[in-house]
Amino acid sequence: MRYSSRIFLYGPILIVAILFAAAGVHWWQRANVWSARLEAANGHEIMPGVHFHFATKKISGFPFGLDTVLSDVRLSVQTEAGETIWQTEKFALHGLTYGRDETIFEAAGKQRLTWGGQHLNFAIGALHGSAILRKGGLQRADIDLIGFGSTAFTAKRLQFHAQRQEGSILLLTEAEGLASKRSCVKDVHDRYAAVMEKAALIVPLLAGDASYGQTLQRWRQAGGFIKPQSTSPLAALRAEDATDVGALARSYCP
Repeated sequence: MRYSSRIFLYGPILIVAILFAAAGVHWWQRANVWSARLEAANGHEIMPGVHFHFATKKISGFPFGLDTVLSDVRLSVQTEAGETIWQTEKFALHGLTYGRDETIFEAAGKQRLTWGGQHLNFAIGALHGSAILRKGGLQRADIDLIGFGSTAFTAKRLQFHAQRQEGSILLLTEAEGLASKRSCVKDVHDRYAAVMEKAALIVPLLAGDASYGQTLQRWRQAGGFIKPQSTSPLAALRAEDATDVGALARSYCP
């Protein structure tokens, strides 16, 4: 997958980690402070180019942890290709009031991803993720989707991992039980690893202080690139292939 397509596909979910982590999920001493911050963010821009909305919230778990459950979440991100919108029926965050700055999050119910005049409705058995902060920015993000189903393809499991290292970001995408009803793709297990070079240029984005589109543009102009660490048909997929029932066949079938 080209770097632009990969970032485009996973950007919305990764931004979720960035906004809740870098924009303030430090699990303050009082739950009402966190509640007030959520209310202030609801329906507004919570970082450059990112708007956030939810219908209802419930907070529990204090004092040793805070559990937050939101309903009808809508997250929109301005990209070079226009607005990308991710919607989920339920979204939850779990964190401790002590220890390392890590937030666990999960989503459930019907999902919808909209971009570039296209949309993808899909269902998941479960979506689990975690975000670890270090020195004011996102250090690591892990996304794990169990039981993915859409009209274009299905998968038993989809994973995405990103971890910052000195001057670069390690990226890993893995699919288990990948299948399409209209092609020869049946129960495929594949993975694609790569390294994003010159990643120091996107640190402001990981801290929630810069927009996605401007950061990506500066990174490209400065010679930023993604270096493959393995070969896989996943590398040839484009963003629009998420809605194309024939895309997997073209990539995997003889």
